[in-house]
Amino acid sequence: MLSHGIPRRSTTFIGNNCFLKFCFRMNNNAWKVGALVAVSALAFAGTVLFFGEIPFIKGNKTEYYAYFDNVGGLSKGSDVRVSGVKVGKVKEILFEKGKVKVVLEVKKGVPIYRDAVVKIGTLGLLGDKYVEIQPGHPESGKLPPNSVILYTQKPSDISDLIANLSKTAKGINKLADNLNRLAQNLNTLLAENRKNLHQTLENIAKITQNLEKTLPQLTENYNKLAQNLNTLLEKNSSSVENTLKNLKQLTDTLKRELPILVKNLNSAVKTFADNRNSIERTLKNLERITQKINEGKGTLGKLINDKTLYTELKRSVKTLGKVSNTLAKTQLHIEAFAQYEGTGDSKAGVNIILQPDDTKYYLFGVVGDSAGKVTKKTIYRNGSPVEITEKDYKPEFNLQYARIFPDRWFHRGSSIVLRIGIKESTGGIGADYIFNEKLMFSFDIWDFGRQDRPYEDLKPNTELGIKYMFYGPFFVKAGGYDLLNAKYRTVFFGGGMSFTDNDLKYLLGGIKLPSF
Repeated sequence: MLSHGIPRRSTTFIGNNCFLKFCFRMNNNAWKVGALVAVSALAFAGTVLFFGEIPFIKGNKTEYYAYFDNVGGLSKGSDVRVSGVKVGKVKEILFEKGKVKVVLEVKKGVPIYRDAVVKIGTLGLLGDKYVEIQPGHPESGKLPPNSVILYTQKPSDISDLIANLSKTAKGINKLADNLNRLAQNLNTLLAENRKNLHQTLENIAKITQNLEKTLPQLTENYNKLAQNLNTLLEKNSSSVENTLKNLKQLTDTLKRELPILVKNLNSAVKTFADNRNSIERTLKNLERITQKINEGKGTLGKLINDKTLYTELKRSVKTLGKVSNTLAKTQLHIEAFAQYEGTGDSKAGVNIILQPDDTKYYLFGVVGDSAGKVTKKTIYRNGSPVEITEKDYKPEFNLQYARIFPDRWFHRGSSIVLRIGIKESTGGIGADYIFNEKLMFSFDIWDFGRQDRPYEDLKPNTELGIKYMFYGPFFVKAGGYDLLNAKYRTVFFGGGMSFTDNDLKYLLGGIKLPSF
């Protein structure tokens, strides 16, 4: 059907065709805009990836410079880090005056100080290089932008690392060779001494078995000894108290007597001062006499001026000089002691020791014993012999010769002393072990033909004791007495004082002498 002379179908076709043309034009413009945006984005991303930043936005960067002899593979664009944090990059690497100049581009606001240190490090296992800045200390002041960081560190090189590893490997190889040699030597030694080692192990096993058997017995004996000592001390506590009382009385006596001695010495010195004029006259007379002797006047002067007499006197003086040297080297020890025995008896005495050298000494002493000495005599009554016993309290004497030997077996610095001679007026021998200056152990045996109790068959007297210097010259001692005779076996406690010639010089030196 036609409308106004134009077919309907043609009208519809024309309208659709116009719409399609419009849509095509619209789609063509959108595609162009999208393509432009995509190209711009790719260009922007490529710029950022290539330069590491937007080239035209650089307002927040600061440059610093550092000089190296070798940068060890560092490249342009490498990271710049401060304390492990990325703060910039390497902008340029240039050569300048034989050095490698590295231009560092760092974010503004990162503090860099004048004592900062720059070094080249390695990231990860692949060995990517970067620049590490140690910022320094605020006290040194801030480093201005575009300044040179003065302090740099040489980068570690792979070749150096390989060389060090090579040296280490050589050392390990040498160590392995030495270990192999050692193992071979040990195998040879074990093979050659297998029998000896087997015998040694058997001996050790026997020793351990013996120790298992003997140690319990030793422990039991030790416990018994401790119990016996405790019992002994408990039973003799009164004796110990009496000994301490006697020591106190002895010290009190010394306190009383020493001032009197000092007073007497002062009196003697005063008497000497009072007779000073007489002494001076006597000295003048002696001067006149010596002048006449020097001039050869008188019998004495002729004797002195005679050459023969001079020669004889010279020999005598030389001999006296040797004697005086020996006496000067001789050390003097004086020991006063007192001891109380468990039987109720007591002893007291004084010993004088002359020691010319470190190898020997001579001991002289006198001892008083409250037990006395019993002697047996035969008298005649009405023509018939009668035996009687007498008890006297005469002092007894000590006279002994001692040899001193250094201890080379038990304790270095200790000494062993062997004595022989007379002890308490009878023959005897003794030994001392001087552990140190304060502690000494002693043993004596004497009176072999014992007659102090004539109606009993007794063994020789013995004494085993220990002496301890507890304060200055004062000492205490204790031990066992008459140990070989069960009937009279007992303990003793005592003490005393021991002086040397140096102590006496000190005491006499402390006495004040009046001035003339």
